[in-house]
Amino acid sequence: MITTFLPQPSTHLKRAKVFQKASLIFNPVCGQGDANQILANIKSLLEPHLQLDVRLTTKEVGADVLAKEAIAQGAELIIAAGGDGTVSAAATAVVNTGIPLAVIPRGTANAFVNGLGLPNTVEKACIAILQGATRTIGTVDCNGKLMLLLAGIGFEADTVQSADRQRKNQFGIMAYIFAGLEQLQNLRNFQATLETNRETITVPAAAITVASIAPPTSILAQGSGEMRPDDGLFDITIVSPPTALDALTTAMELLENGLVHSSSEDAHIGYLRSNKVTITTDPPQQITIDGEMFGTTPVTFEVLPQSLKVVTDYNRAIAQQQKLVGLSGVNIVEKQNASLKEVVLDYFLPINPLEVLLEEFFQLVQAAINLWHKLTSAIKHSAIAVWEWGKQIFYELIWEIDRLIKSLANPQPEKEKNLASSISIAHKTNGRIRLKIPRLSFDSNYAEKLRSKLQTLVGIQEIHINQLAASIAINFDRDRPISEVEPQILSTVAQIA
Repeated sequence: MITTFLPQPSTHLKRAKVFQKASLIFNPVCGQGDANQILANIKSLLEPHLQLDVRLTTKEVGADVLAKEAIAQGAELIIAAGGDGTVSAAATAVVNTGIPLAVIPRGTANAFVNGLGLPNTVEKACIAILQGATRTIGTVDCNGKLMLLLAGIGFEADTVQSADRQRKNQFGIMAYIFAGLEQLQNLRNFQATLETNRETITVPAAAITVASIAPPTSILAQGSGEMRPDDGLFDITIVSPPTALDALTTAMELLENGLVHSSSEDAHIGYLRSNKVTITTDPPQQITIDGEMFGTTPVTFEVLPQSLKVVTDYNRAIAQQQKLVGLSGVNIVEKQNASLKEVVLDYFLPINPLEVLLEEFFQLVQAAINLWHKLTSAIKHSAIAVWEWGKQIFYELIWEIDRLIKSLANPQPEKEKNLASSISIAHKTNGRIRLKIPRLSFDSNYAEKLRSKLQTLVGIQEIHINQLAASIAINFDRDRPISEVEPQILSTVAQIA
């Protein structure tokens, strides 16, 4: 209501491509709100600027059939207005044709829109269609069925099956969370074998998710933390928690990964990236593809690179190509292209303060989560470093205690060994021998005690101690062979404590 009192700017649209003929595939039973009013709103936005052919899905005729018919009749653009099921069905008709697919989100989760960052309201989606910016992404073939988003094996498939239409109508996206909590009570692992072009992996798992596109709310797909739908690979996340409590902590870890675009370090989570994988399980597990149930394992996934052209937000598309605003002294003059005319819509987007506040609040929460993630990660790695340091100190202490016990149990051999290792003969000849003893350099009492003891030996004539050089020179009777005197001197030195 308050928006009616605020100044409302008109919307100027720069065209990346001018579509002449488009076919709108509209699902009248999808989502909430008055379908007739929403359809009328879409037509009022698009029909003044392009030739719009409207086709309604029914129980008997799906979006795939309607899209194929529209393409055969010369449609330049297919617009899917519905949930992820409607979008996936329409995509099967346009994949690998070069004909763009536009999405007007009306579903419960709208995972395709949120995962790719496409316009998330009817009005924004219509403006994007008129602007005509596109991007090309990859899709995935799954046992002959096209997969746009992700496939779940095990836990997620059981959860999707439990979230029936009545519950989704009543609780929206929370229906999946409630169903997931129920499935935790019956958590069970299965044995899985994943065969890629490079390796064969055998692992116990409770859930395996193969994802090309997945928003952060698709928790079980967030092992790597970030989807890249245009790089020719898909992400495989393996979750193997032993208990329901471990499953909850693992889910929180995966949610955080998706929000901050960070790969997982949890011991119960594994992930890899590939362009082809065959998954078999024992026992066979149910599979869900893009939110719809699809048979059981085994199953093979293979990337169809650069196979789908999608209408995207014009400003986002331009931002991905260049960033010039803010450069010192920069001057940008846009050239007018006669074939890409500027269009002014009669309809303008109203300023909605609540929507703006919610968006700013989300940005604030996102920044807080990123900061929290960095803080907890730093604390975690610091704790690991301290723990490793503590273990090293503890082990060194244990080794020192063990050495001391051995020394006390057998003191004399240990003492002699230490002394022997610290005493060396620097020079010897008939009548003279010089020893290097490090202790002489700092222990005067030891030096005098050693001198007194050596003077008691038979044949010793003179003793010179050089504390600075840590050496002792002993002169003895030349008539005595050095082979007889040397052992006596060394034995005497070894006895002095």
